[in-house]
Amino acid sequence: MSRSAALAILILAIAAAPAWAQQQPQITAEQVIETARDAYGPPPPEPACAPQEGDEIVVCAREQDNSQFRVKSSSELDPESEEALSDGVPRAPDVSGPGIFKGAATVGSLCIPGLQKCPPPPAYMIDFSALPDAPEGSDADLIAKGEKKAR
Repeated sequence: MSRSAALAILILAIAAAPAWAQQQPQITAEQVIETARDAYGPPPPEPACAPQEGDEIVVCAREQDNSQFRVKSSSELDPESEEALSDGVPRAPDVSGPGIFKGAATVGSLCIPGLQKCPPPPAYMIDFSALPDAPEGSDADLIAKGEKKAR
């Protein structure tokens, strides 16, 4: 076979490929998932039995949802586990290692603002509506009414 004949066959094959691909049945992802579920999923529950006649004892079960018996995978239980992270996606290594403090840098409880970045002071949340009313005639009551000045 000459080179020009092989090239002509290759060109015809490439030209016919889109037409061949359009004639193929279109399968959706949902259809593929349903087919896999049918093939690899748990068997469907047996239907409930009809009443039996005679002296036979028949044990039947009602249909139930089998998904309640599935065990969660380790990646669902711990998203930071090795199994969850070994999905082929590259991640930066944690160079600080285990046991090293990962918060804001401080020297013990002392923080020197010019030398390092200090963490912000804690925010105290006080619900004033939960506090009881001041007893009548007390200093707190008189200050609240404006009759006495706070020292």
